[in-house]
Amino acid sequence: MRRDVFPRDASLLGARNERVEPSPKTGEGAICVQWVRCGKPTCRCMQGGPKHGPYYARYWWRDGRRYKRYVCQRDAADVVAACFARRESERDGRARAEEARQEWRDVLALIREAERGER
Repeated sequence: MRRDVFPRDASLLGARNERVEPSPKTGEGAICVQWVRCGKPTCRCMQGGPKHGPYYARYWWRDGRRYKRYVCQRDAADVVAACFARRESERDGRARAEEARQEWRDVLALIREAERGER
Protein backbone atom coordinates (compact mmCIF):
# COMPACT_ATOMS: atom_id res chain seq x y z
CA MET A 1 0.00 0.00 0.00
CA ARG A 2 1.33 3.42 -0.87
CA ARG A 3 2.10 5.50 2.17
CA ASP A 4 1.13 8.82 0.60
CA VAL A 5 -2.49 7.90 -0.16
CA PHE A 6 -5.18 7.35 2.44
CA PRO A 7 -6.38 3.81 3.03
CA ARG A 8 -9.85 2.84 1.81
CA ASP A 9 -11.13 2.76 5.39
CA ALA A 10 -11.36 6.40 6.48
CA SER A 11 -11.75 5.33 10.10
CA LEU A 12 -8.02 4.56 10.14
CA LEU A 13 -7.36 8.31 10.07
CA GLY A 14 -8.38 8.72 13.68
CA ALA A 15 -11.38 10.39 15.25
CA ARG A 16 -10.13 13.98 15.19
CA ASN A 17 -13.13 15.31 13.35
CA GLU A 18 -15.95 16.10 15.77
CA ARG A 19 -17.93 18.25 13.33
CA VAL A 20 -21.49 17.30 12.48
CA GLU A 21 -22.04 19.28 9.28
CA PRO A 22 -20.79 17.81 6.00
CA SER A 23 -17.53 18.95 4.50
CA PRO A 24 -17.84 21.68 1.85
CA LYS A 25 -15.47 19.78 -0.45
CA THR A 26 -16.78 17.56 -3.21
CA GLY A 27 -16.02 13.89 -3.45
CA GLU A 28 -14.08 14.27 -6.68
CA GLY A 29 -10.50 13.01 -6.83
CA ALA A 30 -8.28 11.47 -4.18
CA ILE A 31 -6.67 12.63 -0.96
CA CYS A 32 -2.89 12.35 -0.57
CA VAL A 33 -0.67 12.97 2.44
CA GLN A 34 2.29 15.24 1.81
CA TRP A 35 5.42 16.20 3.71
CA VAL A 36 6.91 19.41 2.28
CA ARG A 37 9.93 21.66 2.49
CA CYS A 38 9.15 25.29 3.28
CA GLY A 39 12.02 26.77 1.26
CA LYS A 40 13.53 28.90 4.02
CA PRO A 41 17.30 28.40 3.82
CA THR A 42 17.77 28.29 7.60
CA CYS A 43 14.92 25.86 8.31
CA ARG A 44 15.62 22.34 9.49
CA CYS A 45 13.77 20.89 6.50
CA MET A 46 16.28 22.47 4.13
CA GLN A 47 19.23 21.19 6.20
CA GLY A 48 18.28 17.54 5.74
CA GLY A 49 15.98 17.38 8.75
CA PRO A 50 12.35 16.26 8.82
CA LYS A 51 9.94 17.94 6.44
CA HIS A 52 6.82 19.84 7.55
CA GLY A 53 3.52 18.05 7.63
CA PRO A 54 1.54 16.03 7.21
CA TYR A 55 -0.53 18.14 4.86
CA TYR A 56 -3.60 16.72 3.14
CA ALA A 57 -4.26 17.57 -0.49
CA ARG A 58 -7.12 16.59 -2.77
CA TYR A 59 -6.14 16.01 -6.41
CA TRP A 60 -8.55 15.69 -9.33
CA TRP A 61 -8.61 16.02 -13.10
CA ARG A 62 -11.02 18.17 -15.09
CA ASP A 63 -10.83 19.08 -18.79
CA GLY A 64 -7.38 17.50 -19.11
CA ARG A 65 -5.93 19.56 -16.29
CA ARG A 66 -4.90 18.44 -12.80
CA TYR A 67 -6.13 20.45 -9.83
CA LYS A 68 -4.96 20.43 -6.23
CA ARG A 69 -6.56 21.85 -3.10
CA TYR A 70 -5.34 21.53 0.45
CA VAL A 71 -7.76 20.01 2.95
CA CYS A 72 -7.84 20.82 6.66
CA GLN A 73 -6.71 17.95 8.82
CA ARG A 74 -10.04 17.92 10.65
CA ASP A 75 -11.90 17.60 7.31
CA ALA A 76 -9.63 14.91 5.86
CA ALA A 77 -11.69 11.92 7.01
CA ASP A 78 -14.93 13.40 5.60
CA VAL A 79 -13.31 14.19 2.27
CA VAL A 80 -11.77 10.71 2.01
CA ALA A 81 -15.17 9.15 2.67
CA ALA A 82 -16.79 11.42 0.05
CA CYS A 83 -14.12 10.53 -2.52
CA PHE A 84 -14.59 6.80 -1.96
CA ALA A 85 -18.39 7.15 -2.06
CA ARG A 86 -18.18 9.02 -5.37
CA ARG A 87 -15.82 6.41 -6.80
CA GLU A 88 -18.16 3.60 -5.74
CA SER A 89 -21.09 5.45 -7.29
CA GLU A 90 -19.21 5.85 -10.58
CA ARG A 91 -18.18 2.19 -10.50
CA ASP A 92 -21.82 1.16 -9.98
CA GLY A 93 -22.91 3.41 -12.84
CA ARG A 94 -20.35 1.87 -15.18
CA ALA A 95 -21.46 -1.63 -14.17
CA ARG A 96 -25.13 -0.76 -14.85
CA ALA A 97 -24.19 0.72 -18.23
CA GLU A 98 -22.24 -2.42 -19.16
CA GLU A 99 -25.21 -4.59 -18.15
CA ALA A 100 -27.49 -2.48 -20.34
CA ARG A 101 -25.07 -2.78 -23.28
CA GLN A 102 -24.96 -6.55 -22.83
CA GLU A 103 -28.77 -6.72 -22.78
CA TRP A 104 -28.81 -4.67 -26.00
CA ARG A 105 -26.31 -7.07 -27.59
CA ASP A 106 -28.52 -10.01 -26.56
CA VAL A 107 -31.60 -8.37 -28.09
CA LEU A 108 -29.72 -7.67 -31.32
CA ALA A 109 -28.55 -11.28 -31.44
CA LEU A 110 -32.14 -12.50 -31.03
CA ILE A 111 -33.31 -10.16 -33.81
CA ARG A 112 -30.57 -11.35 -36.16
CA GLU A 113 -31.36 -14.97 -35.33
CA ALA A 114 -35.06 -14.37 -36.03
CA GLU A 115 -34.25 -12.67 -39.34
CA ARG A 116 -32.07 -15.59 -40.43
CA GLY A 117 -34.79 -18.07 -39.49
CA GLU A 118 -37.47 -16.36 -41.58
CA ARG A 119 -35.54 -16.48 -44.84
